[in-house]
Amino acid sequence: MQYRSFALLLSGIFACASGSRDTEVGPVATPNQGSTQQNWEGQHTDAGSPSQERHAYATSDEPTVMANLSSAGANLHSLLSPTSLRLIEKTLARQISSIARKDSRAGVGIRGNIHRLFNRRWLRDGHFELIGLTYRPERIPVDSERCGDVRLIYRLAYRTEVSGEVVHSRLPMTLLVELEAAKKDATGCAAEAARWTSDSELVGEELAAHLLAGPLRGRLQPSQVTQVLVNAQIVRWPSSVRPDLGGHAEYSMLAFEPLPGRDGLQPKKLENMPSVSMIKKNTQLRKDLLDWIGENLAGIDEGTAILPERFLATEAVSVTPRGLSRLANRPFRQLFESEEFADLELGDYLRIASPQALLRRLDDLSCVGCHQSRTIAGFHWLGVDSAEVAVGNGLHVSRSVPLMGDARRRAQQTLILARGRTPSFSRPFAERDDIDDGGIGARCGLGDPGFASWTCAEGLVCDPYDSPKSDAVIGVCATPKEAAVGESCEIAPLSQNANPHRDRARGATLRVCETGVCNINRTGFPGGMCTSGCDGLPADATCGVIALLTPFNNCLARKTPFPKCLAEHVAPAGLRRCDEAHPCRDDYVCAQTPDGQGGCMPPYFLFQLRVDGHP
Repeated sequence: MQYRSFALLLSGIFACASGSRDTEVGPVATPNQGSTQQNWEGQHTDAGSPSQERHAYATSDEPTVMANLSSAGANLHSLLSPTSLRLIEKTLARQISSIARKDSRAGVGIRGNIHRLFNRRWLRDGHFELIGLTYRPERIPVDSERCGDVRLIYRLAYRTEVSGEVVHSRLPMTLLVELEAAKKDATGCAAEAARWTSDSELVGEELAAHLLAGPLRGRLQPSQVTQVLVNAQIVRWPSSVRPDLGGHAEYSMLAFEPLPGRDGLQPKKLENMPSVSMIKKNTQLRKDLLDWIGENLAGIDEGTAILPERFLATEAVSVTPRGLSRLANRPFRQLFESEEFADLELGDYLRIASPQALLRRLDDLSCVGCHQSRTIAGFHWLGVDSAEVAVGNGLHVSRSVPLMGDARRRAQQTLILARGRTPSFSRPFAERDDIDDGGIGARCGLGDPGFASWTCAEGLVCDPYDSPKSDAVIGVCATPKEAAVGESCEIAPLSQNANPHRDRARGATLRVCETGVCNINRTGFPGGMCTSGCDGLPADATCGVIALLTPFNNCLARKTPFPKCLAEHVAPAGLRRCDEAHPCRDDYVCAQTPDGQGGCMPPYFLFQLRVDGHP
């Protein structure tokens, strides 16, 4: 496998006087189609010495690097004690048991269970793999005395034997460990940022050695852990149960912090995640939150505002599919109407130029809003698959569109900081990056002035798609007539409810597919997806495989190893081609096709993204 990097040429951006704020650089080069980049790298050419270059390694998920870091102390069990891991398991078990008590149709596994639960046994029998490392300089505004967060990302996985065959897969759960941020010194954050850079282009063992000797030196120990974040799919309803939505899944989001002076963790409030139930019951608290919003517009616009702790929740649940069209993923929308912001002066702001934009931006900053905007089934980072992953269970692109944008900005910010300058820490909406070209599937504005820049590429129109009729602000870029391969073809506005089990998509309109047929919601394709045969495919399509739903699930129910089910109960299909430069639309993932390319698929067709079907 060949690893590539984002090449960010940062030249001529340091012309301002010392101490001034440098704006973000863009647009930037992206990998060639079909690349499987693992490190994001920034380059800087000094204005006075054009030959000098610096490379920033603020984000990495190259498997060789992860393996070397794990063996050197970055493995989860070196950082978290058994007591800490037991608390995480106990908290998840309580949530899962609560679902089971309230829902008689919920249980572990496919056989006999309409609603499928997370199997807590995996937390004991499985293992956590280090899949990513990131330095987050954009966190500097959160703590002005320190130089940004360092985070390690882990993914739950297992390896077991079924009917004499070794079966292994990752599972839909990630665990993030945040390490103590370096304090500012006489250079501000220049010295810390410089540790994340090199004058050489590094990969593999060389990069791991550079990170261990530089920014990670002395940090890979339990005393350096500041918080632990959990994101886990705890229940999934198949499309046969929720045919209008193409399925339904719920994700638990938890935060923990070390116990002062003791071994173990304790629950921590989730950053920027308001407790809707608490605030709704307290009129004064709701008024205080409304006042706080009006007093912090600049930080909200930039994406750097931090909600005071007294407003926050300790636990949250996000839902898929349909992102911010689901009211459960919009906590601020549950608390406020956009009209309540009508008296605020918003015209001069970049991202919150209207009351609707302000309200959506607030939801974008929340835990559930961020993790359901252009993500991979509720996750931003799922890790590069090993070469032995079963065909039909592999990801071609394992990072979300927002994460790739964040990685680009982190590289830029790191290089600017290393020069002793102050970068812009502003970030766009997770739903739409500033350099988005408005292609098929991109989120677009339906007329609200706050989203005037969210336009579609030439030849496309902004379709309301699943936008609720009562809140039709954001649509999706689509072809004006017949739908292309991979495009949505069963469209219906959502009827929202704070209880996501009551969300409905009624009165669907079927679009004619340019070629092939429309695979509808009922068969597991959210919003429908045009699929063709593999003969005579257009340039933006590729040949993949789709599971034959009933025989495939029957195969799993018989406890047949899923690689065998994948091999025996699939059919070839023309899919939309995808890679990191050409992402799939919302609610779809770029899956590995048999020929090693990427094709857009519903996420729960991949075992590693669902709680059911595993041994």
